[in-house]
Amino acid sequence: MSSSSTSVSNIIGNPRIFKVDLDGNVYCHHDIVAVLRVVRRKTNHNGQQFYGCSQWPRFDCKFFLWKQDFDVMIEAQANITPSSYEALRKQNLDLVQENKMLKGKICAANSKWKKLFFVLIVIAFWLYLSK
Repeated sequence: MSSSSTSVSNIIGNPRIFKVDLDGNVYCHHDIVAVLRVVRRKTNHNGQQFYGCSQWPRFDCKFFLWKQDFDVMIEAQANITPSSYEALRKQNLDLVQENKMLKGKICAANSKWKKLFFVLIVIAFWLYLSK
């Protein structure tokens, strides 16, 4: 194994967040399908494949994923059974609902502080005019 190879433990220790659809398309942080590119520079990575944002360099997307790392991650997840997939799907739906609830609480709290700030400004303005 070369020094540039990646083990599953290295990948798990350095988590990367990206999406993959059922067709195997990798998505960058902008929810755009990433393209498979090849390193052309004269480095020790010359000829290796990697995924990058299809909008680069127009957008300054920092999405980068070695194809070799992606393949190792997919192999590590290959043992997911339909029942465990459903459990993960349910857990994801629960997290989405919790996220919506927390966003609602944050918006309500922000709204409450904005109203309080507005009332304080009105009182201060009224006190200023009453002098």
